[in-house]
Amino acid sequence: MARLGDLLDIQNGFAFSSGQFVATAEGVPLIRIRDLGKKTTEVGYRGVYRDEFLVNQGDLLIGMDGDFECHRWEGPQALLNQRVCRLCNFSSELDRSYLFHWIGKALQEIHGKTSFVTVKHISSKQIANLDIILPPLDEQRRIVGLLDRAAEIRRRADAARAKARAIIPALFLDMFGDPATNPKGWAVRPLAEVADIGSGLTKGRKLNGTPAEPTPYLRVANVQADRLDLSEIKMIDATDDDRVRCRLLPGDLLMTEGGDLDKLGRCAMWQGEVELCLHQNHIFRVRMGSAIVPDYARAFMQSEAARGYFLRVAKRTTGIASINKTQLGRLPVWVPPLPLQTSFAEQARRIETTARALDVAAAKAEAMAAALSHDIFG
Repeated sequence: MARLGDLLDIQNGFAFSSGQFVATAEGVPLIRIRDLGKKTTEVGYRGVYRDEFLVNQGDLLIGMDGDFECHRWEGPQALLNQRVCRLCNFSSELDRSYLFHWIGKALQEIHGKTSFVTVKHISSKQIANLDIILPPLDEQRRIVGLLDRAAEIRRRADAARAKARAIIPALFLDMFGDPATNPKGWAVRPLAEVADIGSGLTKGRKLNGTPAEPTPYLRVANVQADRLDLSEIKMIDATDDDRVRCRLLPGDLLMTEGGDLDKLGRCAMWQGEVELCLHQNHIFRVRMGSAIVPDYARAFMQSEAARGYFLRVAKRTTGIASINKTQLGRLPVWVPPLPLQTSFAEQARRIETTARALDVAAAKAEAMAAALSHDIFG
C-alpha cells in the first residue's frame, strides 16, 4: 500500500472570472464539472491565464462536487476551472491507467461516507490521503490489460445495442413517412378515438374501510423512454375494484404524465412481466383498439411529432411540464392500413428480440468488469 499523494501531485483548477466566459469558438475551452465525460466544453475563456492550467488530452480529472468521478479528458487542450482537479506528475512506480481503473471505487467510497446538505464536496487533501494498492509495474500493466479488455467488450455490446434500437425509428420513417408532415396522407384520428386511456391509483388515498391487499404497481421511475425499468417494483394497497380497473394487460402502453421535461410523455410497452400489476396516477395506461397495433402505436409515440405535440400542450412551470388525460386523448394519431402496421410490428419485434439479447450481453459484460475489478481491488 502507498499514500496516493506520495505518488503524484493534485492540481486544483483556477477560479477564472465568469465575466470573461465566451462561446467556446471565441476563446480557450474551459473545463467545468459539467464538461467532464464530454469531448467539448460549454464555454471558452478570453483573458489572461497561466500555461500551468492547460489540460491536455488524456489527463485525469476529478470533479470535486457532486458524484466524485475520475475522467480521462478526451477533448482539445483546455483550461482547468475551479472545483475540478488534475492528477499529474506521476511517480515512475505508478501506471496512469492502473490508477484510472483503481480510483473510481475509492472515490465512490468517499462519496458514500460524505454527508451533505445540497451538494457533496471532496478536497484534494482527501484524494491525496487515499491508500492505493501498489503492485509492481508489470503487474499493474497486466491488470490494466484485463480491465481494458473487459471495458472494450462492454463498449461494443452497448454500441451494438444502441444500433439495434435505432433501426426501429428508421424502419418507421421508411414505412410510414415523417409524422411531422404525413407525406403519405394517412387518416388522422385523436388518440381517444382509437384507444382507451386509463388513469391509475393515487398513493395514500383513503379506502374508507374497503378491504384492500398489497399489489405490485408501476411508478414514473419504472417507465423509461421505450423501456421499462423493473429493478424495483413497489406495492400499493388495492381493492378488488382497483385491480379490475387498473390491471395492466400485455400490449398496454404506459405513458408518463410529466415532471422534468425528459419525463413528459415517455412511453413503454407492458408485456405482462408481472402476473398482476397496476399503475399509479402519474402514468396513463393506453390500450389500443382494433384499428391500431400496439407496436406501431409505441413507435408513433416516440416520434418527434408526438413529442412536439406534448411540449406544445403541456402545462409548464419552471423546469416542469405535464399533460392531462384530455390533452393526451387529443393527440393526432395516424391510422395506416392494419396489414402495414402488422408488417411493421413483426419486423420491430424481431429487432427487439435482437436488442434484448444485446441487453443481456451488455449486462454480462458489466457484471464481468465489476467482478474483475472487485477481485483485483477488493
